[in-house]
Amino acid sequence: MVDGLKLKSQFHYNEDKYMKRAMEKQQHNPLGYKCQHDSIVQKRINKLKLKSADDNNNGENLKTKTVTEKLVKDAKALEASATTVSATTASQPIRFQFDTSYITGTKDKYACHNVGDVISVGFSSGATKPCEPDGSVEVCLYTCTEADIQTTQLQNFYKNNIIETIKEVFQSRLLVRNPQNSFTFNPAATDGTCDYGVPIPDSYYTDGIENTDIYVWVTSRPTSSNNTIAYAFACDYDTTNNILGRPRAASINFNPIYFSPFIGAENSISFNEYVRVGIHEMTHALGFSSSFFDSFVKPNTADVIRDGTGAAENFKFSGKTPSGESYSVTKSAIYSDHVVNFAKQHYGCNDLKHQELEDFGGSGTAGSHWEARTAGEEYMLGFVSPVMPITDLSFNLLLDSGWYEIVTNSSEPLIWGKGLGCDFVQKPCSTSTWNYQGYFCTENGASSCTGTRMGKGVCRIVTGQNEWLPQYQHLDNPKLVGYNLAADGCPFYSVQDNNVYCFDTSKQSTANSQVFEEYCENCRCFEFKDGNDGSIQQSCWEQRCGSNGLQIKINNNWVDCPDSQTIVSSGVTVVCPTGYTICGGDPKPVIVTGSSGIKILPYFILISSLIILIYLLI
Repeated sequence: MVDGLKLKSQFHYNEDKYMKRAMEKQQHNPLGYKCQHDSIVQKRINKLKLKSADDNNNGENLKTKTVTEKLVKDAKALEASATTVSATTASQPIRFQFDTSYITGTKDKYACHNVGDVISVGFSSGATKPCEPDGSVEVCLYTCTEADIQTTQLQNFYKNNIIETIKEVFQSRLLVRNPQNSFTFNPAATDGTCDYGVPIPDSYYTDGIENTDIYVWVTSRPTSSNNTIAYAFACDYDTTNNILGRPRAASINFNPIYFSPFIGAENSISFNEYVRVGIHEMTHALGFSSSFFDSFVKPNTADVIRDGTGAAENFKFSGKTPSGESYSVTKSAIYSDHVVNFAKQHYGCNDLKHQELEDFGGSGTAGSHWEARTAGEEYMLGFVSPVMPITDLSFNLLLDSGWYEIVTNSSEPLIWGKGLGCDFVQKPCSTSTWNYQGYFCTENGASSCTGTRMGKGVCRIVTGQNEWLPQYQHLDNPKLVGYNLAADGCPFYSVQDNNVYCFDTSKQSTANSQVFEEYCENCRCFEFKDGNDGSIQQSCWEQRCGSNGLQIKINNNWVDCPDSQTIVSSGVTVVCPTGYTICGGDPKPVIVTGSSGIKILPYFILISSLIILIYLLI
């Protein structure tokens, strides 16, 4: 876990009651939370276009008149000077200034302060229809419920815990190149507001802000979509010849219905998840956005990387269905140097040219997130989970912007896909490319530890009324598809309902005492052989890396768990993993059956007249 999250996670609440409530909120969306970053940014772009058209038709608007013609002249001079960047100022940890005035008292008229209040959501005016749970009415009227109320306790919770954690995470990992003593806002980048109902003071355009790298307005408002936990976007940056500079101001909104249950409650798996959603959204505001990819520059210059093409580019992804039908689809990916170098080392694929971006989820998700098929649990996926490791895959993207440096070895490890090779990352998933423990599965309801061993997984396969598009066909029956379409419909073992993660200490009361099961921060999922029927089951035990590799703690005793072997400790027969990458092991392929699902059975190999018993997924 991130240190900052551990420091700030000090609250108790009824986990089961809350999760039921959250699932009810998200019942229309089987994948749960979906990031709406690109959708919100596009609305803002459209609004700026309308503003520009109005200005051309009617002359200067009120904001421009207030700021005066001198401001526009100064802004143009600022843009011209941006073509040459000084390299004389040493990089320093990013300086945040969070404006919490909209989560103080009752200042924000677009927040809920009383049950029954009707507020406008989406824009400050123009709402005539009531909001719908699925977010289909983007500008709408919302009737406040008790769970939406921005209480004093909730306001203090944001200030003292959520915001401070976000600040700690980035200040310990991210440095700004060439920090300035002050900056003034760019009128070309805004319509006079950051988010709706959040006007930018005139003095910010003229006098500016000092000792700050990014100024962030914080709000806590209901959203038009039930599954939006939080959102953030940049609202100020330099603009020169259609090249956007480093984001210098942003807005971040927290949906109160998701955060109010944590008040006065203890550390929980969901608290950590939702704080990480805030970190995810702030990463968008710092530049992880399709709006900025074309403006990534070489450090200390105004030269766009990759000979002016920017960080992202489309490519053709080709494959064949199990029935032999060929297909080719257009996808997007990041081609910038540090991201690609990280990906090459992570997957063990020297031929890799890019890291894929998500192509599923519509305007809210596609384009500004990592592809779930290849990045698995990383915190900048468009569909999040309680794991969400904050890794150097995403921080290398910020590094490639040219605006930042990163603190090396300060992020969490990315386990999904580690060392699984070129076929895993470059080809469609199948029994021959994803044939590793916890990955490809073929039988709905089959159980296994997840690929990263963070929890107990279940194979989730659904049946469509018609055949799926070829790129989603990975099973013999073209009407079957993996539950997670963000992962291109690949069927794999995933944790259901957020209730069997091995690091979730609240589940200790459900632990299997017969095998000395334990839930803890360093606990992971492993297989064992049931003493009654010999079937393979899953259990959570604490693990660590010893001098000989993986060690597991069973009944308070640490025991070596050699690669691919079976051990017995305190009467428990443990099937040790094949290639435990966390401790430096090399991943080994397993056998995936085509119809009966994945099970762990003994598989014998004869080498030099020695019979070696190893355990494979077959």
